[in-house]
Amino acid sequence: MRSLIARIAGRPEVRYLFFGGLNTAFSYGLFTVALLLLHAAGVPGDYAIAITFSWLVSNLTSFLLQRRFVFRGTGHPVREFLKFTSVTFGSLIANLVLSWFSASILGFDSAGEKLISQLVVTVLLVVVTYVLHRVFSFSKAGAQPAGMGAVEAVPEGPSAD
Repeated sequence: MRSLIARIAGRPEVRYLFFGGLNTAFSYGLFTVALLLLHAAGVPGDYAIAITFSWLVSNLTSFLLQRRFVFRGTGHPVREFLKFTSVTFGSLIANLVLSWFSASILGFDSAGEKLISQLVVTVLLVVVTYVLHRVFSFSKAGAQPAGMGAVEAVPEGPSAD
C-alpha cells in the first residue's frame, strides 16, 4: 500500500492538483470576497477588478508552492519566477477575456452567475497552465519531469504493506 501511495504522490500531476488546488481555493476565495463587495457597491467591471486582485495576491504563493512541491525547480529562482509569471500573466489575460465574454456577451451579470462562470474558466485555465509550467516555467534542457525518477525507482516485488 505504501508503495502505491508513493507512486501516486510521486506524480507531478497529483502534486499539481493538490498544491495547485490549495492555491486555487485561496485565489477563488479572494476573488469571491472582492467580487461580492464590489458587486454590492455597484462598481463597474467588478469581476475584472476581483480577478486582478486575486491574481496579484496569489501569484507569489502559487509560484512558491509549485516550484518547491510540484515541479521541484532547481533553476535560478528569479528566472523561474519570471517564466512562471509570464505564464500566469497570460492566464490572467485569458481569464479577463473569458470573464468579459461571459458577463458582456452571454449576459452573466449577477454575482452568482459571475462566481459560477469563474469556476468554469478556472478549470479550463488550470489544465492549460499546468502544461505550460511543466514545459516552460520549470523546464531545463533535457530535464525529466519531477517525480518520474521516483516512480521508476520504486522497487518491484513484495512490499512490506
